[in-house]
Amino acid sequence: MQRVIEFLASLAPTSLMPVAVLLLLLGGSAVAWPLVVAKGDRNEVKRRLKVEEASKPVEQAEPAPRKNSNAVREKAVKRAQEFYAKSDPENVARLRMKLIQAGYMEPRAIGAFFLIRFAAFIGLALGAFLVNHWMASADSTMTSRWSFVILSGAAGYFLPGLVLSQKVREKMREYRNGFPGFMDLMIVCSDAGMSMEAGIERVSKELAKTYPALSQNLQLVSLELRAGRSLDDALKALADRLSLDEVRSFATLLQQSKELGTSLSGALRVFSDEMRHKRMSLAEEKAHALPAKMSVPVTVCILPVVLMIAIIPIIVKMTAH
Repeated sequence: MQRVIEFLASLAPTSLMPVAVLLLLLGGSAVAWPLVVAKGDRNEVKRRLKVEEASKPVEQAEPAPRKNSNAVREKAVKRAQEFYAKSDPENVARLRMKLIQAGYMEPRAIGAFFLIRFAAFIGLALGAFLVNHWMASADSTMTSRWSFVILSGAAGYFLPGLVLSQKVREKMREYRNGFPGFMDLMIVCSDAGMSMEAGIERVSKELAKTYPALSQNLQLVSLELRAGRSLDDALKALADRLSLDEVRSFATLLQQSKELGTSLSGALRVFSDEMRHKRMSLAEEKAHALPAKMSVPVTVCILPVVLMIAIIPIIVKMTAH
């Protein structure tokens, strides 16, 4: 830790004030990160408590499209996607699935992601280079300066991947919260005599306001079924897009119910109850793990302060004599 502080201090011209500002910004980011992560949970509660009112759409004058800038951006995205697709097709395929799980369904999302990663890499590296040029002292070595530039560029390279992983976790949380509701609505549709295909199409419209991402994926399933794809294959593709084991179990349940001739509504009702029980078990597991997780920040942040308050008066008395 002392070497890190000395390295940061070498970038400052006279004092440790920039180091203190940097550490303050890092601490503020660490405190604000849980609030940013919990934004999805707050939006989830707002969606459940929100009362939708019918309103007429307001027509707005659309701005004139910028053909030149859009054409340049589309061409750059296409070139980036083609380049990475030829160089590493397996990695591009994994990235494509991850983008779909995060809610980015467009094929050009791959090229846009690579452009954002490249721009973040160049931008942070250039920003670190300019900081070294303007703020670094004469005592700082070339090794420390270039290390700072390289570390900043690496942070810019990996930052889009971290944001994408956070998006995937938020979407999975929405899918997991909305799937029991989807099962309940499917039970209602099954009891009303609707087929599975018609029920999926109807439920996708009902979930459009509460769980828009799940509704979009269900609409894709409905379109695949209209195009002639079998229900089992469409549900397996849905499980890959949502990355949930519950969807795979749902596809297996429908297949077994069709083969054995059992009641579909009864099987769906039992499966929905099991999913809610599993979700409650996960919540209880997180609640029981909270005291163990709180012990680390308590030990790191509070215990040193308590020891200082207890020991410093004794040291002052001993040095006074």
